Amino acid sequence: MDTTPSSHGGVRAPYLALKHAAGSDDPVFFNVSAKKAIITDITGEPENSNYCATPQGWVLVRDTAAPSTYLLDLHDHRRRIHLPHLSEDDLPPVCTCLLSDHPDLRRSKERKLPGAGGGEWVKHEYDIETLDLPDLGEGCKEKLVICSITPFGCQKEFLVESGRELFMRPSVVLRVHVHRMNFARQEWREVEDIGGRAFLLSPWYFGASRPATKCGLEADCVYVPYAGTKRLMRLMVFNVKDRTMTMQDLDEAPVSKQALWMLPTYP
Repeated sequence: MDTTPSSHGGVRAPYLALKHAAGSDDPVFFNVSAKKAIITDITGEPENSNYCATPQGWVLVRDTAAPSTYLLDLHDHRRRIHLPHLSEDDLPPVCTCLLSDHPDLRRSKERKLPGAGGGEWVKHEYDIETLDLPDLGEGCKEKLVICSITPFGCQKEFLVESGRELFMRPSVVLRVHVHRMNFARQEWREVEDIGGRAFLLSPWYFGASRPATKCGLEADCVYVPYAGTKRLMRLMVFNVKDRTMTMQDLDEAPVSKQALWMLPTYP
């Protein structure tokens, strides 16, 4: 499986960035098809503490030495969009990067990406206020919190936007079921396929959708990496159509506690 970009419409495959459990600050890029570590054009550029991946494939990199901040296409290091620098002082301990759309390189100088405007990053406080609790007494209030729209018990769910539709897969390890939101009826409906696409899920990060054939992946399958016994990385592949699950051992992967998909930047 070729992980390099092709000018002739060749495969641009997703690969994993693994965080060393030993404490190294350099992520290890791993080809799950060849089951071996790979060298990319940007090896040594992103570090575990200075980048955030996005479902669109672009990676937000903060180079504190330069200092500089930019969006990077990890499959082609020449494709990058420079942004105003975002210092570590402006970030919470845990954060993610969200893009509202796929950035257009041709218009990157004109467009304002989420969070950046007027040559600087803008902080927005979000307060969804409080809820009055008259049954508990006069003046009793409770702070409202942001909650999941997928209340399947206390489990974590993966949400994936694909083709302007919203899909959900519960995080129960051995379940193959995937649901799609019916917004007209305001309910989740189980599906028998995911339109020939592949879902790539990163626990604690995000879920993303890609055309399976363009990525060299199996159609209607969900791919989930996880750290098994002694933090040995494994890959679960769920076939939504066949209702089957296979487990792949990534024997040459380093001992790791986290895995993140590095995705092609096309939709």
